[in-house]
Amino acid sequence: MNHQEILLKLLEVTENSKDSFQFLKLFRSLEPEKFAIIHANSETLVESAEALLYNLKLLQKLELFPIVVLEKDAVSYANLFFRAPSPTKVTLKEVKDRNQEDFSEPMPGAQSLPAKWFRTPSQPLESVKLSLKERKIPVFVTDVNGQEVYTYLAKLCSQLSTRKLVLLTVRGGVHTPKNKKISILDFESTEEISAEDRNLAQDCRKIYEIVRDPNFQIAVTSAPGLLKELFTIKGSGTLFRKKNKIEFHDDITKLDRTKLNQLIENAFRRKLKEGFWENQFSGILLESEYKGCAIFQKTDWGTFLSKFAVDEIARGEGVGRDIWDAMLERYPKVFWRARSENSISKWYTKECDGMLKEEVWIYFWIGLHDSEIPEVCKFLRNFPVDLESNESAESKSFLSA
Repeated sequence: MNHQEILLKLLEVTENSKDSFQFLKLFRSLEPEKFAIIHANSETLVESAEALLYNLKLLQKLELFPIVVLEKDAVSYANLFFRAPSPTKVTLKEVKDRNQEDFSEPMPGAQSLPAKWFRTPSQPLESVKLSLKERKIPVFVTDVNGQEVYTYLAKLCSQLSTRKLVLLTVRGGVHTPKNKKISILDFESTEEISAEDRNLAQDCRKIYEIVRDPNFQIAVTSAPGLLKELFTIKGSGTLFRKKNKIEFHDDITKLDRTKLNQLIENAFRRKLKEGFWENQFSGILLESEYKGCAIFQKTDWGTFLSKFAVDEIARGEGVGRDIWDAMLERYPKVFWRARSENSISKWYTKECDGMLKEEVWIYFWIGLHDSEIPEVCKFLRNFPVDLESNESAESKSFLSA
């Protein structure tokens, strides 16, 4: 399978998501041990062994090498999991016998996945480096099980400074009591969770308490949904993350103009026109690390949302939602516009109180009185375009203005 065929397979699995290449670029830029740690328990292996094997092989072909962690009682399923062409079975005793030291030779049952096996290595980073030399995925078999597994995973994430832990479960996420899958959960969230998933959610919070890295995330998903969780903004399971810090600034001139320009222009994939920053902005809601922003202007009818820009990768972290919620708390009356072909317009339609479609634009508003709507639409109709023209990129921007 050549490189182009591998990329096409990735797009097929992620349903042709445009986000995939951005995530792939990000993951390749990370040090390998920081990419991801994937934990699969015995139940997951029994239910979804083939899907997990397929996805891991595709990751390896994409030159990504996540660390896979298996519990010791899961080794008995390795014969199913790795489906070697030979009848050789992998046993826990064999793992022990072949791992008197940290490093093992490839297990007899592992020919179908380019993997290198290790039994609870005392120097995990060295084990990862050894695997990478052979272009193989490191598989760690831990001696602990039950609740102790989560402590082991937390310490491993801390040691390797891994940015994401992926927990594979049969349910494929955390659900509400009404069995609706929750897309994003803050580690500090008090949202009600189904009884079946409550212990898992508590375990995720305990892991974070040990890791204590504000950029650390835990994804709970299924083996078949692994690539979609990693390579799409929407994901496939539940993402646990530290709530984004959203700040309000009433003086934009004190902020880093270079970072703001980069954020906006990358999000819109178009350049700002000269003179944009000469406008009289009343304030900005800004994610503390410049992952997203919403810029506002005062008008006679309420607040005009001039720009709403979120970094592509950060959209999958809920940055846009956090900024939007902060905006609704601060501004009871707000309006904005977006181009009709812009895919984000579907989301705006759900969020707004009202809208009007007119030629290339759709005008949206929240909290306006009926008498104010004609004047607001006139204002939006005549408001100058402040981004350079780029027809090929307009449909990809987060908000056209």
